[in-house]
Amino acid sequence: MVEGRVAMASAVQADLVDRLGRARVLVADEARKACGLEVGAAGPLAVVRPANIEHVEHIVKVGRLRHAVVVPRGRFPVSQPEEVRDVVVLDVGALQRPPAVDIGRRTVTVGVGVELGQIDRVARQARLCLRSMPGFDDGEKLGALLARGTPGELGLGEGSLLGEVVSAHVVTGGGRVLAVGAADMLAQTPWLGEGFANPLGQLLGSEGRLAILCEVTLRLHPAPTAAWCSVALPPTREALLGAASLTRALYSARLADTGLVRQTASGQQLDLRLITFRGEADLAQVGTLALELGMKFGITLPPPEAEPRRVRLGLQAGAWPLRAAAQPSLELRLSWPDLPGLYDLTSALYAEVGQVGERTWALGADSVLLRCSFGSVRPELHPLVARSLLLFDAGAAPLGFGSLLRSAGRERMPTSAKVLLTALQRAWDPEGVLSSRVGVL
Repeated sequence: MVEGRVAMASAVQADLVDRLGRARVLVADEARKACGLEVGAAGPLAVVRPANIEHVEHIVKVGRLRHAVVVPRGRFPVSQPEEVRDVVVLDVGALQRPPAVDIGRRTVTVGVGVELGQIDRVARQARLCLRSMPGFDDGEKLGALLARGTPGELGLGEGSLLGEVVSAHVVTGGGRVLAVGAADMLAQTPWLGEGFANPLGQLLGSEGRLAILCEVTLRLHPAPTAAWCSVALPPTREALLGAASLTRALYSARLADTGLVRQTASGQQLDLRLITFRGEADLAQVGTLALELGMKFGITLPPPEAEPRRVRLGLQAGAWPLRAAAQPSLELRLSWPDLPGLYDLTSALYAEVGQVGERTWALGADSVLLRCSFGSVRPELHPLVARSLLLFDAGAAPLGFGSLLRSAGRERMPTSAKVLLTALQRAWDPEGVLSSRVGVL
């Protein structure tokens, strides 16, 4: 058994080096180090860093020829070592096609390994912007967001990043390059062609189990003039619900597009991004109206701080709220009516391990995105994972199922969804190059 694995690993590595070059293929201890594993531990067959879609095509074909599973990853180090054991790890973060903005059609085409902040800065140089982004500038890459089905946080009052995908170039498990989407039908919903079957909606959020996203075209929108406003709140349930009500009122009045509530052991803070499309001179009036609305909900807002001119012109990153050191977390999407129940439930689950819990509530127009940190507790042992079926029952839908929540998610899927995903897997990945290790869901 060991000799067979060594022989297969040597053959896979030789084929990859022959097609992509030694510099793009990490093996042995180099591969373990890239994945955050200890030297000598069981690790991947190789970690490959492709430069373009042709490289991805070659990697998948090698996996198919050598019967090796290919697992795309957008985040390193890996949090679950068993997911990369004895597989070829494809680092989609290396797909760095620079953003190309089409001003006339208001779109940008870019590689999935590019940071979302960089895409937004390039768009702002054309007075355009992405509608939705992560609420913290921590180097999040486009592919990692789309593969997990994360809608983004910044600008959620205007809509989801997932809804802005116009088209994508993907590589299937059979090694074929496909263009999916509605690139020529910009007035249509991205995954609805004019009566033609379009699999883009099913691909988004599949975590690379149906096909590997390589390049994506996104819609852009006119960039507003924005100002940030932050206020500390008491660490109470009532304060959170008051902040949520204020944020919805600001959205309804078209005075803001972002509301973030960050909860820590020391309290909670509301961050609002006020916007106007009538120029910087109108920000003072927007701030006055926001202050009046805040008083109705018992929240005194300070004067907003406008974004610097260099930020508006795309010459530097925005002054987004700061976040503590990145920790493993669970992301949940929920409807507004379920917000109080999810607050109570997650508080109870945190109490089981003696934690207050660090949570971020991204308040959107139609739904809420909740990020729960695991703190110092191993994710697989935390009640948020061990008792995840309670989250489903309370109305939450986890984003980025991963191996921890896949079985729980499958239990909640209707039979029709299971049949559809099985059919898609057979069509795009009949030999299980992408999905034989982790399954469809």
